[in-house]
Amino acid sequence: MWLRSLSLTQFRNYARLEWRLEPRAIMVYGANAQGKTNLLEAIAYAAMGHSFRTSSDRELIHWAAWRDPMPFARVIAEFVRKDGPVRLEIALVAEGRQLSQAVPDLQTAAIRKQVRINGIPHRALDLFGHAAVVLFTPQDVEVVGGPPTGRRRLLDLLIAQTSPDFARMLASYQRALSQRNALLRRLQEEKNDPAHLDVWDEAVARYGAPLIDQRARALHAIARYAEDVHKALSGGEPLWLRYVPGLDPFQAEGQMALVGMMWGETFREVEWRERFRRALLRERAQDIQRGTTRIGPHRDDLRFIVDGVDVGLYGSRGQQRTAILAFKLAAARWLASIFQESPVLLLDEVMAELDEERRRYLLRALEEVEQAIITTADRMRFELEFQERARRFVVRQGFLQEDW
Repeated sequence: MWLRSLSLTQFRNYARLEWRLEPRAIMVYGANAQGKTNLLEAIAYAAMGHSFRTSSDRELIHWAAWRDPMPFARVIAEFVRKDGPVRLEIALVAEGRQLSQAVPDLQTAAIRKQVRINGIPHRALDLFGHAAVVLFTPQDVEVVGGPPTGRRRLLDLLIAQTSPDFARMLASYQRALSQRNALLRRLQEEKNDPAHLDVWDEAVARYGAPLIDQRARALHAIARYAEDVHKALSGGEPLWLRYVPGLDPFQAEGQMALVGMMWGETFREVEWRERFRRALLRERAQDIQRGTTRIGPHRDDLRFIVDGVDVGLYGSRGQQRTAILAFKLAAARWLASIFQESPVLLLDEVMAELDEERRRYLLRALEEVEQAIITTADRMRFELEFQERARRFVVRQGFLQEDW
């Protein structure tokens, strides 16, 4: 799988860009704050409908576009797969009376997202499954030792690329969870009949149990690749990816604990959905008291264990960087096994803080994929032989030019 073209209009600092690519290593270099990371963001955004840098789509619209009566941004990415090309398009249109003011109120402007797949309108969730990308950024190092939310998102975006149904299930679970939590807060204040929770317990269990199962299965598969990758990167240290579910069906009834066990090997879906529902019922009084749902996949976590040590808690920054890089390369192999073709690797400043041996291993790993797009502020971190094989571009203030 590879990206054949990228078209940007008023996206970040790119007023206009038409970029044609090839199935090979692509190197983009230039000084900081010139637009290198914006290119990777645009590609990942087209593939998944989410920015890895912001939760606000309005920030993706070029600052100069806000002078127009109807500011907008557009990203069009054409990926080539074994079964043919796919064209993914996202347009962001700012709307609202505030925009007609001399100084528009950008923070309150409504953003309408329009998605097209091969020219046909779709929902944003439908983008998943059409293209596979694996992204590495320097900020990923913080995910290893940061809050569980970042690690859940990391895993969820990988799974969603293999299963649009997973993305829809996750959205349904989040809506059901929000409704249950709202009812818990009302019951806390009004002391109504707790049986009103039954319908939301059923919905949370119906959507939540499959999420945990798919997360565990995916992590189990990725872990098989990650162990070998990490050994090669670290000089022999094993990496264990530990799944910590927010609901443990293996504990005796009446007990809840967060343990690292593999779901899906023992229970059929209907069985552990029922166990989830019963667990919610057992915890109902405490949930009402606290006004929130305390168990479920929204409390899941995954831990990076190197040679028996949780590097998220006790590892150095170098160990955390090696662990997350091994995870990303392992995820690429996992996606390749599912799609039967390699995903597109998007690597932002990946060589920073890596020693010479790790850099050599990474460059060898890039030979496994059909296309890798790499950004760097210092091209001399890459071997000259690799630079000669790669197609090189230099970026300056939102303008991209090929380096011959």
